[in-house]
Amino acid sequence: MNVGQWVFKRALTAPSGAFLKESERVDRQFNNREFNNRVNQTAHALMSLGIVPGDRVSVVMLNSSEFLEIYFACAKIGAIMVPVNFRLAVPELLYIFTDCAPKVLVYSSDFAEKIAEAKKRGAVIPSIFRLGDNERQEDPSFSDFTAGHPDTEPAPRREIRGDDPLVIMCTSGTTGNPKGVMITHTNITFHCIHNLLGYGVNRTFVSLVTAPLFHIGALSAAANPIIYAGGSLVLKRFFNASEIIKLIAAEKINYMFAVPVMYQMMADAAEWEGADFSHVRYFIAGGAPIPVPLIRKYQEEKGIKFAQGFGLTETGRLSSLPIDDSIKKAGSVGKEEFHVIMRIVDNEGSDVKPGQIGEIIVKGPNVFLGYWNKPEETANAVRDGWFHTGDMGRKDEDGFLYIAGRKVELIISSGENIYPAEVEKAIQSIPQVKEAAAVGMPDPRRGEVVAAFVSLKEAASLTEEELLEKISDKIAAFKLPKKVFFVDDFPRNVSGKILKKELKKQLTT
Repeated sequence: MNVGQWVFKRALTAPSGAFLKESERVDRQFNNREFNNRVNQTAHALMSLGIVPGDRVSVVMLNSSEFLEIYFACAKIGAIMVPVNFRLAVPELLYIFTDCAPKVLVYSSDFAEKIAEAKKRGAVIPSIFRLGDNERQEDPSFSDFTAGHPDTEPAPRREIRGDDPLVIMCTSGTTGNPKGVMITHTNITFHCIHNLLGYGVNRTFVSLVTAPLFHIGALSAAANPIIYAGGSLVLKRFFNASEIIKLIAAEKINYMFAVPVMYQMMADAAEWEGADFSHVRYFIAGGAPIPVPLIRKYQEEKGIKFAQGFGLTETGRLSSLPIDDSIKKAGSVGKEEFHVIMRIVDNEGSDVKPGQIGEIIVKGPNVFLGYWNKPEETANAVRDGWFHTGDMGRKDEDGFLYIAGRKVELIISSGENIYPAEVEKAIQSIPQVKEAAAVGMPDPRRGEVVAAFVSLKEAASLTEEELLEKISDKIAAFKLPKKVFFVDDFPRNVSGKILKKELKKQLTT
């Protein structure tokens, strides 16, 4: 079964069952039959544009029914969806559009100016549609386009198999350019199975989808497993802690995925004290470790426990921490999932002993197909059938996994992945800059933020404000340094490489 058949089967077996509701749009809700019909219209519309299996369909969209309709339509006809982070700067969008070469782009009207600028700078996409009203009318309405097509089941050119790619998720790359992670129908199915096995997701679940669906975390934790299990979704586009608390009560939400900073914002909101969360099964946190004091606050004041785990864009969930162990095993990300084989190895590839730190490597039906247009990076990451995560960890005597750090110097800020190279590349494009190094700086709300160490060319001058202004259109706002340190030189090893560990020490002294 391919992922597109999920919604067909739901429409067949429980046509009047609730599928989704959009909280911002009055009366915008669909049952299983209605949603499947809309997916079919979208599938026929895409095929009318000549889309065939393997073609890419890109979206730059807010959370909406249409986002999921495009996703399942691509699944039915064998197209590959490329969800793009709408926070990215125009040069970053251009790179993705050039690399993935989509034949169709659908964007929310909120991003009309950004897409218009991308087109001016050379983005060439055969068919571009906007979703929603906007003064800019250069691109046709996607809703109008799909409305004229039949809602019967589409007939793809060939059978869509489990090993066909369904999604290319763009994640930061070590070179500063995004990598396209190819995720198959089978991968996504096993992402769901692990949620069902690990935490008992079933058809009674009502999930609040507020994290952006262009992230694997939201798609694979907030949406896909609930749909697979037969539950329903409530979509919320923007995160406002007060609104979320009210919505949880009003819609009887019993499940939500969010990054820790969102849960902290809820706990700090004025509505927290009177909030009724009695119907909540549990919340799930991802993107960064959730502080133990926050876990205790939810558990003691609201009776809510957290599901936690460890996963990557390339793999989905790899481990789950049993809810009842969230305090006893605080700091752990749990045990490996049922269909995951996990090893922790040293630099020679030999297994380390319990308690010793090594690189986490895995294999299983959840592991991605490879990196789009990057055979060398794929070969480096997947060796002898094992995916090398680049994350360092250890297991205790009970088999619980603890993450020790990252082999590459990835910065995770509020669930967003930031590689130092992409920040450094932007800073070093400034004429006055001689050299730059970006590191993660601890932050109580975001987990980490970017700190930049910068050396200037002789006789050059530059302030922190000027530097940030000059790179603000080169990288996304969440990647911008929150602190800039101007230095004469950097600590280096014998080969001249900057010692970032030494730079990080300066942040705590």
